[in-house]
Amino acid sequence: MNSKRKLMNTSNVIVGLWLCAMFTIFPLIYNDFYFDILQTKFYTVLILTILMILALIVISGFGGGFKSFFDKLNSKGFSVWFKEEFDIWDICVMIFLAMTVLSTLFSGRVIIEAILGNKGRYSGLILISLYVAIYFIVSRFFSFSKLYFIIFLAVSIPICIFGYTDYFNMDILHFKEKISQEQWSIFTSTIGNINTYTAVLAFYIAISGTLFITSPLDDGKNGGESAGKLVFYYIIMFMNFIALTMGTSDNGYLTLAAFFGLMPFIAFKKMEGVRRFILTIFTYLLGIRIMKIINTVFEGKVLGISGLYDFISDFKYLDIVIVFFAVAVIAMYFVAYKNKKNTKENETLLRVLRYIWLALLAAAFLGLILLGVRINSNVAEAASKYGSLANYFIFNDSWGTFRGYIWRAAIEEYMKFPLLHKIVGSGPDTFGIYIGLLRNDEMTSITGQFFDATHNEYIQFLFTIGPVATIAYILSLILPSIKAFRTKIADLKDGTVLPYLYACAMAVICYATQAVVNLNLPVVTPLLWIFFGLMAALLRNKGDIKNG
Repeated sequence: MNSKRKLMNTSNVIVGLWLCAMFTIFPLIYNDFYFDILQTKFYTVLILTILMILALIVISGFGGGFKSFFDKLNSKGFSVWFKEEFDIWDICVMIFLAMTVLSTLFSGRVIIEAILGNKGRYSGLILISLYVAIYFIVSRFFSFSKLYFIIFLAVSIPICIFGYTDYFNMDILHFKEKISQEQWSIFTSTIGNINTYTAVLAFYIAISGTLFITSPLDDGKNGGESAGKLVFYYIIMFMNFIALTMGTSDNGYLTLAAFFGLMPFIAFKKMEGVRRFILTIFTYLLGIRIMKIINTVFEGKVLGISGLYDFISDFKYLDIVIVFFAVAVIAMYFVAYKNKKNTKENETLLRVLRYIWLALLAAAFLGLILLGVRINSNVAEAASKYGSLANYFIFNDSWGTFRGYIWRAAIEEYMKFPLLHKIVGSGPDTFGIYIGLLRNDEMTSITGQFFDATHNEYIQFLFTIGPVATIAYILSLILPSIKAFRTKIADLKDGTVLPYLYACAMAVICYATQAVVNLNLPVVTPLLWIFFGLMAALLRNKGDIKNG
């Protein structure tokens, strides 16, 4: 084995060990319970990532990696090397980082806070730079193994179980002893705030659900998954569906909208994907029904569900819908069993099903718009007719626990910026500093609280690092995800990685969807950059493939 090969293998091992640490230590670690959960997660990702970077630098230095890099650069020339090495989303990430650096340099008297992020949520230049480093390292040095995904999903089990016990007000690890009881419902598991908890669950649902729906059963020829692994994915998916409901945060429904809305476009490429998608819908609705039973039997002993969760669980035809999907699943698998000798896929039917699903999504979207217009035309009548559901369509200052106010305030103050700061923003994670100076009295009088973040990742980036960085960030997530969803087995060196590519893309999109109402936090965002890097690595399809 030549020295270059040894160097690559060693780098793969270092990145693999780091991934295992991030998938196990990072989600579970805590120090002073919820009181410093943000700082604990921040320092965990900081220390682990710096150690990985230092190890890679040392290995490259002693192993001749730097010399090999410069030799390659000199032989090909910068222009040719750059075109070969970087995709359009890589360039978007570079622009995102470059604009973040410029934003920091022009942040003036808050430059220290912009670098550290210590007056916000620690998402300053240091952490953003680490995220970009994570992306490029993972996308270049990740060597695929199914084991990483198994480890990641397995860790969701204690996270979910802890969330279940919190829902039953058990507090088995004494996390809430020093928290006032009226705040018990907004903190859970080893994650913290319920909005952040549901954002973390989005990754587990996206990965387990996508792998369950799209992974073929191993028949000894196709290199698919064993029945045991498929059952494992299904159980993890079901556990996280229940945990998401128990999290009682409506943010989770954006995750579900992205997951269920987009899944057919990759699942409906095979009839087995159609069957498992219908089974997944049945499973989710069954979970909602189980939650309704739990809330009835243990009334007064559990936190209870509210919002959209309560609306669905109280739907009077829910039991009929569940029975319908159960019958549909049984019928579809019965037909598949009867036709097991005919393995040829009906491509025309599958294509028609995808078009039908697209039409249903368009109709649902149009229906929501019309419902919103109708509700806003007569709010009083809508409130009596639709109850709490009407609140989701009436956008005012109190919308989304006063997200309506802080979004409006953020955009209004951004529009007052001088031209330079309209371009580069106020500085990474400095929103809280400025909004406190500009709107503190108004904010507290209207909302009764102080917002140090916009609770919308994209508005937050617009305000703090500007529109160029924000657009580059959005494109860097969307472009590779589209390519991943359009990838076919024939496009890859090893077709067995395709479900994992789909899973990574779904994880990125689910995060990006819920980020519309959530924060960029070191408790959850590192997972985004990891799966973004994994998706890019699988699209590059370089390195060894290990089928373990």
